[in-house]
Amino acid sequence: MKPVRFGIVSTAKIARDWVIPAMKAVPECEVVAISSRDGSRAARVASEFGISKHYTSFTDLLNDDEVEAIYIPTPNNRHVEDAIAAARAGKHVLCEKPLALDAADALRLAEVQLQTGVQISEAFMVRYHPRWLAAREIIRSGRLGRVTQIHATYSVINDNPQDIRFQPELGGGALGDVGVYPITAARFLFEAEPLAATATFEKLAPDGVDIAVAGLLEFPDNRNLLFSGALLQAWAHWIMVIGTDGWMEIPVAVWPSAKQETIIKLRKRDDIYDRDVEVIGFAPANQYEEEVREFARAIRGEIEQSWPISDAVAGMHVLDAIRRSAAEKARVLVQRDRG
Repeated sequence: MKPVRFGIVSTAKIARDWVIPAMKAVPECEVVAISSRDGSRAARVASEFGISKHYTSFTDLLNDDEVEAIYIPTPNNRHVEDAIAAARAGKHVLCEKPLALDAADALRLAEVQLQTGVQISEAFMVRYHPRWLAAREIIRSGRLGRVTQIHATYSVINDNPQDIRFQPELGGGALGDVGVYPITAARFLFEAEPLAATATFEKLAPDGVDIAVAGLLEFPDNRNLLFSGALLQAWAHWIMVIGTDGWMEIPVAVWPSAKQETIIKLRKRDDIYDRDVEVIGFAPANQYEEEVREFARAIRGEIEQSWPISDAVAGMHVLDAIRRSAAEKARVLVQRDRG
């Protein structure tokens, strides 16, 4: 297929460290332009990655006829407005998570997507990793019996108080940065949307961002997710899936090295002393490369998009319920869109 020509909005670290290298590594993508309000920074990053054009204006990037698709790694509070502008300019959009600050904003973007017909997807790279796909197949196979519980966490140490994740006006906070991954894992593995949320936040100040989130999501058929996420705790990211006939462990679940083998551990239901563990290995894989490759193929019409904007809207309803639960100190039902 002909490579999809991407423009990159901003010189954010995730773009420099992961997404631009991924796009340059796969034949389905070509990075042709980048924009930043800091012209010297845009020029430097363009030179570093061999990007032919750089702009100091997002509008100029959108007016570039060579650019077919936009990757958006701007601060969370800019995601929807940047994506709307790109869609109205006829550009496909791959936008970093969370796609929006709330479901209402996500629905605004979904309406624009419907009007323009462009492809829009929320960039959860984990859903493209071969190990996550294999874990879902293990559940589908019935090997674990009826899966009833998922326990998942993702915590990091972020020692930069000036980081955008600690700035409420930019949409910072643990829920949108790290807590979304355990929630996405449960929606992905249960293949369902939660019915209700009960959650708590930890904050350094009443008007500050949440630095930690923990809670329970109730899914159909008496299934549950116990989850947590934190910005100022030891690095930890794992998933446990518990069924009636066994359980599965996915260590280093969110950010595995692209250069090392990853594993899934399976245990039988009566292995009380952890003596009979089956370890399934997976060859090194770059989940960012898998993500951008699939998005490009969807743009070219070779495949159906696995994670369209409707999925992101459903996810935002879950985050809304979690925030409301934490604020009201109560169990809150997750809203659904009609239609």
